[in-house]
Parts: sequence; C-alpha cells; structure tokens
Amino acid sequence: MKLKSGRYIIEISNSDKILFGISAITKNDLIRYYDFIAPIMLPHVKNRPISMQRFPSGIDHEGFFQKDAGDYFPSWITRVAIPKQEGGIVNYVVIDKPATLIYLANQGCITPHVWLNRIDNLEKPDRMIFDLDPADALSFKYVQRAAKKLKKILDDCSLPSFCMLTGSRGAHIVVPLKRVHTFDDTRDFAYNVAFLLAQYYPDLVTIDIHKSDRGNRVFIDWLRNGFGSTVVAPYAVRAREKAPVAMPVTWQELLSSGMSSQKYTIANVKNRISTIGDVWHDIQQHIVILKKARDKINTMLE
Repeated sequence: MKLKSGRYIIEISNSDKILFGISAITKNDLIRYYDFIAPIMLPHVKNRPISMQRFPSGIDHEGFFQKDAGDYFPSWITRVAIPKQEGGIVNYVVIDKPATLIYLANQGCITPHVWLNRIDNLEKPDRMIFDLDPADALSFKYVQRAAKKLKKILDDCSLPSFCMLTGSRGAHIVVPLKRVHTFDDTRDFAYNVAFLLAQYYPDLVTIDIHKSDRGNRVFIDWLRNGFGSTVVAPYAVRAREKAPVAMPVTWQELLSSGMSSQKYTIANVKNRISTIGDVWHDIQQHIVILKKARDKINTMLE
C-alpha cells in the first residue's frame, strides 16, 4: 500500500495491524488521522526537534522513545544535529511536512513529543509550560481547580495562557514567549510560579517531584522547561485505548463540567475541527517577555 502526500510517496506496511487492542484501532486509522490533522498540527510542531514515542507492536506491548533518526529514514525527512553533553550528536527528526507525520505513524510512532524551542534558535524557548499531573486517585476536577488557580496568578502577571488536554491524565498550561529568555530563565520563573501556587493551596497542589510524597494532590511540573525537555505535541495521539488526542481547548472548555483529559479521540476530532477549528491558531500573536511578570512574582514571593 502506498500513500501520496504532496510530492512524497510513503510505502505503508501492515496497515491492518491493530495498534490499540481493545479499541481495534489499526495502523491505517492512525495514519489517516495524522494525514487529516497535519495542516492543523504542523504550525505547532514545525521546525521543532522531536522525540518519537513508538509502539511498533501496539500499545499492549512495551513502547520506547527514539531520539535519533534511523539510518533507514528517507532523505527527505528533515533532521537537525544537536550535540550531546557526553559527546557526539543526535540527529533529531523535524516535522515540517505532512508526509513526515505519515511516515512516522507508519513506523509505529503514536506520539511525537516536541521541544519548547525551534531549530533556528536552540537556546531560546518560545513556550513556557506547566504540566498539571493529578495523583492516581484524583478526578479531573482537581486538575481544573489547580488550572483555575494557576490562571489567576498568570493573569495577575499579565501573562497570556493557553490550555490543552493532554489526552493522558492532566492538562498543560502554556505561555507563548518571545525568544529572548534562556531555558534557565523560564525554568526559574516557572518554578517560582509553581512554588507560589503550592504555598497558597498546599492541600490542592504540590511541587514535590517524588510521587510517594505528593499524596492526593496535583503535581505542578515546572521541570519540563529545561533545555532538551519535551512535551506532547498538540493534536498528537496518546498510547491509550480509544486513541485519545492532546487537544488544545479554550479556558471555558477546560473548566466546564464534564470535561476530561481524554474527551477527544481520533474518532471525534474531525467533527471538532470542522465546527470549531484550531483554538490555538493565533497563539504566536500573544508572545510576551517575562520581565514585568518576573518583578511581579518576586514581589509576591517577598
């Protein structure tokens, strides 16, 4: 089976292989989804290094993360060489065309994870992220409560914020940045915000990195703002039954009753996109610098 995407032709193998066992979702279903979502998804992943979360035998088998593009990847797959701290380089894949998404899906890459920077400036992120990760025993309403409290702090700092259901358990809150800050700058700022949140609402949220010490609280993960850290790409499929999708949503949607982190799947995304479109379509128009916000947070910390 061959699939044409633009001027590229991808040889599809084992298209009827079931990747999501209980849901009976096949590799072909995954490929067709990425083919459909590519025009919406590309602006959010284009020119970013990615890490590939692959499940070649399906989600009922152990998957793995792959950073380096395989030698067998076609030459038209864009790569960026990034030095490793211990020496050598990693040739990261860059998704800059729909055909790349299709090719990766054919390789069993269910979920691409993206860096918070673009390849033309590896040292300066254009996203700051807060990952709201609930304890196992918590329902999504606790994530909503934590998100609402976080939004209040960001609003007080005059920072725009965008939200996304992770398709797993929680939600991501994203602040689009002008590319003037280092990763250390943004990580330190994110830590201070998360620290304040934990101080204000100690029964609801925590910044303790040890799961055993979190109790029934939502973990505000600020550590994802370091160099080389990755986050699930907007509109990416997650390796869970029914193939839930990491879905950008409005704040009103995120906080609405009945919302869940896995509300959207490859089965209902097409209807959402056709009726609502991409709610992050203008995210780049809201980029900010952190100087005034940092001063505000420092005052709040005193």
